[in-house]
Amino acid sequence: MKEVGIGVIGAGAFGEIHSMVYSELPDAKLVAVADVNAERAREVASRYKAERWYGDWAPLLERKDIDAVSVVTPEGEHRDPAVEAAKAGKHVLVEKPIATSLEDADAMIKAAERNGTKLMVGHILRFAPGYVQIKQAIDSGSLGEPVWAYSRRNGSLAQVKRIGGRVSAIMFLGIHDIDLLLWYVGGEVERVYCESVSKEVGRSFGVPDFSWILMKFKNGALGSVETGWGLPEKWADWKSPSDWGAFAADIEVEVVGTKGAAYLDFPPMMVTGCDGEGFKFPDLIHRPRIHGKTEGAIKLELQHFIDCVKEGKPPLVDGKDGRRALEVALAAEASSASRKPAKLPLA
Repeated sequence: MKEVGIGVIGAGAFGEIHSMVYSELPDAKLVAVADVNAERAREVASRYKAERWYGDWAPLLERKDIDAVSVVTPEGEHRDPAVEAAKAGKHVLVEKPIATSLEDADAMIKAAERNGTKLMVGHILRFAPGYVQIKQAIDSGSLGEPVWAYSRRNGSLAQVKRIGGRVSAIMFLGIHDIDLLLWYVGGEVERVYCESVSKEVGRSFGVPDFSWILMKFKNGALGSVETGWGLPEKWADWKSPSDWGAFAADIEVEVVGTKGAAYLDFPPMMVTGCDGEGFKFPDLIHRPRIHGKTEGAIKLELQHFIDCVKEGKPPLVDGKDGRRALEVALAAEASSASRKPAKLPLA
């Protein structure tokens, strides 16, 4: 297979990013874009030179020239297009989280297994160089056995306003870091405890402002995730330079092992600028625009998906990985509500 025909299901902000990156990959061809808003699908398809657009994903799956799809619909709407894509013989990359229920995740995993198609979940941190280097240090043995791992991902009010609070920050932001710590520490989580605070975001959208998650692994290690979206709305609100895509989160990672430690922090990862709009921190990690093309982790992730389709190899993060992260996120939400530890596996 010289070129992989791609369909993108969902033409929202991140669906457009998928479409843009696929249009720039040399061994991928963006064939069609589908969205419930047909005009939006037409706009994105036209911008990135896809052949067709649809107001429904069903006819997209009928096309013989589409080998694989990205499912970039809202979090609770992944199951149907992913399952039907597998039935149609299409390989699937579904954005994180894999789903919002274990039942939906299981249906997607089973559909891929039954139809011999690949199911990859878009946990982008596994393709971001700094995060990957920490994983390589762990795998090399230089840090010894992981004892404690911490990851922070705090976003701004603009993010929760954009999605209208349809899911919690745990499911929208913290799921990245949950998957990361599962990847770093290895093994299974036996219980999860979470405390949350609800102030402005809670009053306006019915989801917590910030949450702290503690994960106890069966191998004895501890993991902690800090996540929320109560940072000021102007955290990353600049308009110029246009290629300085905003990095809209405050992040940090710490991994301590029996022989060493590794750290990743927000300021060293960024170029800093300041003008009439204030201080600016462009995204150099996930999707920086370099010489008119998108680079960074999103390009590496989508290229990996294309390579898996072409070469028949398993994806770095599959449906079962996505399910494990989802189970921890659901346990954290349950613990936050009950203010008691939640045991895994969930009933």
